[in-house]
Amino acid sequence: MIRRVLAVTVLAAATLATVPSAAQAAPRCPAGYECNTQYFSDAARTNLVGVKTEFCDGEVSTWGRLAGYISWSSSPCRD
Repeated sequence: MIRRVLAVTVLAAATLATVPSAAQAAPRCPAGYECNTQYFSDAARTNLVGVKTEFCDGEVSTWGRLAGYISWSSSPCRD
């Protein structure tokens, strides 16, 4: 019985360890900032597959596939 529980625990830990960092969500865009999230198909971030831009006026523009490895940036809105 203990061996079975240990085997299940090890299998669960191994499964969680193989989840790529790309599964993480992009940070939330704070108020007063314009944010840009770029999505790449590879960890080296060489193949851009989609973009999400959140503008200062609240408009959101997207294109492509919004999944994969991300590169995120933000800049303050100008008054």
